[in-house]
Amino acid sequence: MSRTLHCHACTLALTNVASEVETQICPRCSSTLHYRQPHSLARSSAFAVAGLIMLVPANILPVLSIELLGKARTDTIFSGVVSLFRDGLWGIALIVFAASILVPLLKLVSLGILIHAVHTKSIKRRRGLTKLYAFVKFIGRWSMLDVFLVAFLAGAVQFGSIASVRPEPGVIAFAAAVVLTIFATETFDSRLLWDIDEISTPDEQTKAPTP
Repeated sequence: MSRTLHCHACTLALTNVASEVETQICPRCSSTLHYRQPHSLARSSAFAVAGLIMLVPANILPVLSIELLGKARTDTIFSGVVSLFRDGLWGIALIVFAASILVPLLKLVSLGILIHAVHTKSIKRRRGLTKLYAFVKFIGRWSMLDVFLVAFLAGAVQFGSIASVRPEPGVIAFAAAVVLTIFATETFDSRLLWDIDEISTPDEQTKAPTP
């Protein structure tokens, strides 16, 4: 029996590969190929849990300190969103809230659903779960908005005693949470959702065979 093997590095598709061979070497880029990523579920779970842990200090610790005309202010992610709302910048506040609070939580919850579906060998809504995984990978690119914003402001706004911006430890924790969540997404092999054997329903089990 032969199967098709796909290289995740250079996207080369190898056809007519013997199913008895567990690993192959890509002839184009020399990457090691696997039918399924080794220990995918364990790695994805570990990265997801670590990312969830890092979200706690990321939302508790301050991420940015601003000194303007001798007045200093330190903000966490949530207090920064509240300040933007109070200043009438609702659009920016919604973007920061979605990218820095809502998206990381949605990614972790979605990964938890995917990991649970594979772990419990659930065969329900596998097509929808595959689309959920594709959506998680798509929105992951927007999770670093806060980090890029702080880095830009810290480099651009440095005017001595007039105005200055300084990053705080919360940015490091948030960046770590984002990176860990990306690792959790990339190490999850969505093909595991389709490796589960089909289980017949009770009606199908009791149905008499057709002569």
